[in-house]
Amino acid sequence: MDYLAHTQVTGQLGFSIVQIIPGTVIGPSEFCDTAEEALAHMDRQTKALLFDDVPPRYAFGFVHVQDCAKIHIEALDEEKVKSEDLPKWFVAAGTVEEGIDATQLWNAAADMIEKEFGDEVNTGLFKVGRTKVPINAPFRADSQLTEELLLGGGRIRGLEESVREVARWYVGLKGNEI
Repeated sequence: MDYLAHTQVTGQLGFSIVQIIPGTVIGPSEFCDTAEEALAHMDRQTKALLFDDVPPRYAFGFVHVQDCAKIHIEALDEEKVKSEDLPKWFVAAGTVEEGIDATQLWNAAADMIEKEFGDEVNTGLFKVGRTKVPINAPFRADSQLTEELLLGGGRIRGLEESVREVARWYVGLKGNEI
């Protein structure tokens, strides 16, 4: 009770609260062993791009699952950012170049699928959902502060890189079934 009373009187907590705002988290799951399981647990954006499936739901930005996890872990390191220097929040989403809108970003990911996974597109494993651009996407995410303070200047992977990795993972799982 003394601790609680002291906290109430001084307004000082013995810990810091770090808020991380992630975009849509995309990436392979270690919990899926088959392509069927992977498809069942895949995010809507990736399903829309790789399979022309369900309409994507959009919040803001995209982040690779490993980058999102790393940001959460690094945010706990007070040597990186002292409590008194914490921003209101850290944005965890791949930074998008100014002037690039949602359609351009989506089409870049669709182009990547067609180029890098042409065999899978030709055999029908993937059906590119080029027209499934998320509606109401006020797109640009800027994670430069997060990248600078928590990742030592490293980049957060965005939509294209994240979908590429999920596609490779899915192709690998399908290959294991043969």
